[in-house]
Amino acid sequence: MIIIKIKGGLGNQLFQYAIAKAFSLETKRPFKLDISIFEWYKLHNYGLHHFNITPEFYTPESKWKMKLKKFFNKVVFYNEDHHQFNYNPNLIDTKSDFLFLEGYYQTQKYFIKYEKEIRNDFQIISPLKQQTTDMVAYMQSVNAVSIHFRRGDYVGNAMHETDKTEYYKEAMKIIESKVANPVYFLFSDDIPWVKENFTTNFETHYVDFNDASTNFEDIKLMSSCQHNIMANSSFSWWGAWLNPNPNKIVIAPKLWFNDDKVNTSDVIPENWIRL
Repeated sequence: MIIIKIKGGLGNQLFQYAIAKAFSLETKRPFKLDISIFEWYKLHNYGLHHFNITPEFYTPESKWKMKLKKFFNKVVFYNEDHHQFNYNPNLIDTKSDFLFLEGYYQTQKYFIKYEKEIRNDFQIISPLKQQTTDMVAYMQSVNAVSIHFRRGDYVGNAMHETDKTEYYKEAMKIIESKVANPVYFLFSDDIPWVKENFTTNFETHYVDFNDASTNFEDIKLMSSCQHNIMANSSFSWWGAWLNPNPNKIVIAPKLWFNDDKVNTSDVIPENWIRL
């Protein structure tokens, strides 16, 4: 049995589900999601119910029940925070009856072997607003490029608020050198700030009709663009990864965290451009 703790925002939850699903398929063991943190964690909501998955859920056990489980079974707890942020190729080979995973696992290396299954699971099944379906249709008629700005809890955060002043300018230069008449679609958890502080030289749409309760629709919209300019955000990572265009240009920031001690070399797929 594999149990993955689901926590953080929607992008993190997608990574956590993906590693558990891939490990389950690879080792032929069932997996469950532990979503108990959302009973008290209020910064984000559980969001995987919007996708094409029917998970089983794990209910945390009392200390004495866990002691009993450990007595009769090999139980392994693996917390990524206590090991490494980059890809751990040996994790899949962990010998256990119950493997409890906690962390963010932000690399496709954990699940790329099962890309087809993950993409199928991450089809959105919740109804979309008419504005979203209309915008998807328009995106498919132009050279649509998404640009994502992550603000919210990143603002003032010493680890996450990286300097991207030049990054977006350089990213657009690359797009405009390769894509004729790009049409930009701007996404953010702080669209008023983006409207005040960011412009482009081409047709631009500020996507301002979604909020935290419908952020899965922004994933749908970003993945419907032909090309993507990411922030250092797991949310826009998935918007780009789920983009099915085989010729997509994805541009991502080299600096994922403001901490050189954290190895982020595996976060960005090799065929994406790092600036």
